[in-house]
Amino acid sequence: MPGIRLFTGIWCLFLAAPIPDHAEAQIPSYPVRPIRFIVPTTPAGPTDTLARALSEPLSKALGHQVVVDNRPGAGGRIGIGVAAKSAADGYTIFMGSQGNLTVHPALHHTLPYDLDQDFAPVVLLVRVRYLLLVNPRVPASNLADLLQLLRSRPGQFNFASVGIGSTQHIGAELLKKMTQVDFVSVQYKGSGPALGALVSGEVQLMFQSPVVGAPFVETGRLRAIAISAPRRSPLFPGVPTFEESGLPDFELSTWFGIMTRAGVPSAIVTRLNEEINRILRMDDVRARLTTLDAEPAGGSVSEFSTHIRSERVKWARVIKETGIVID
Repeated sequence: MPGIRLFTGIWCLFLAAPIPDHAEAQIPSYPVRPIRFIVPTTPAGPTDTLARALSEPLSKALGHQVVVDNRPGAGGRIGIGVAAKSAADGYTIFMGSQGNLTVHPALHHTLPYDLDQDFAPVVLLVRVRYLLLVNPRVPASNLADLLQLLRSRPGQFNFASVGIGSTQHIGAELLKKMTQVDFVSVQYKGSGPALGALVSGEVQLMFQSPVVGAPFVETGRLRAIAISAPRRSPLFPGVPTFEESGLPDFELSTWFGIMTRAGVPSAIVTRLNEEINRILRMDDVRARLTTLDAEPAGGSVSEFSTHIRSERVKWARVIKETGIVID
């Protein structure tokens, strides 16, 4: 029976052979159905516009629709809470931001989710800078003149922002601390009401993203003083940076990144990361982001994870130093 013994020996060797690593890492085909993309803001705003600029090419890349699901409220906490209850299967992603991923933990002692345990980073998407805008009746056309004016009339000017702990609010308090000026912070329930108050003269100053502020500056209803960026904005080439204006250490920006549920298979997270990085290199996508004055970022999953941790430390320190508290 030598033939049988030979066959049996070969079969045993086959069974004993190690399984290749790539076989262990294999997962079922992904995706096989639409993916929900939770955006924790209202439709038609800057964050929603950014999400839709990504969802279209990502749908094509994955072969299934990426459906934007707007879940606004509570500074983004409602939408993130919805994401926290989703299955860890890769079919729910959400738009994270500097605010809801790094500022909220320093401002809120309790959150309806655990940012470390419930979620996993996918990729850093874009960075967005801020313009310092003033009502045109303010007698200052540059930062030096504005700071001199504020120092000469302490507490007589109002600075608008869209809620305690928002990027605009933190920026205002940081500017106040760094330059030793005094003004009144006034909170509004959104950029629309805040900009309306700035145009009417109810408030005199505000930080706002370039793409939102552009129509008001172009029509003369607002004046841009400086931009918190390492270089000038393509939308406002005539507006100097804070460094050019004599305040090199002032930095205010926000960023957005894609997150998913913790426990999603690493192969799915890697696939999403690779596809989004490829999309961020597309000429038409980069051109679209330029119109939003959003700087493409990208990078690995681990780089985004490190970025989130360092940003939490940074903004926790700023919030402590400026004394910002939630009432």
